[in-house]
Amino acid sequence: MAFLLISLPLLPGEVYMYLEWAWVLFKVMLGIWIISFVARPFVSSEDQEKLRMVDIFIADKINSIPIKLLNLWLLIGTVLYFIGNFTVLILLSLGVFMFGYSVFLHADLIELNLESIYNLAKLLVNEKVTWSSATIIVATTVAIGHMWKLNLDKRQYFEKKKRIS
Repeated sequence: MAFLLISLPLLPGEVYMYLEWAWVLFKVMLGIWIISFVARPFVSSEDQEKLRMVDIFIADKINSIPIKLLNLWLLIGTVLYFIGNFTVLILLSLGVFMFGYSVFLHADLIELNLESIYNLAKLLVNEKVTWSSATIIVATTVAIGHMWKLNLDKRQYFEKKKRIS
């Protein structure tokens, strides 16, 4: 069954079906575990030992769920972090290109005096493309700063976790 989860592309309905069966399996395991505690005083010592083995097996499976979810969460977070970094860099390069191209279109007006630079700035302020490109540049630099801080926080978290262990 695990092979089917890995090899076949899952549609949303199929994912829901697997989650539903996982929930049913969890409820059945929990029911067996509770019944083993209730039935323990009424069975022989050999059967009690078998029920204890069932307890250990089910406890190990239940205890492994948070570790697997944590690993899945870390994997998803890492993938999304790199997709976010890639997207931010694409947006930054697009914003710089758009701003540079807006300036290039009016490059014939530029002379080496303050008045021509002021006139160019007035022309650029009236264009929506220039404003959107400047906004993209500011937003992506803020996003880069936040991602840098996220990277530092993640590194500190794992160092602290390593020191505690």
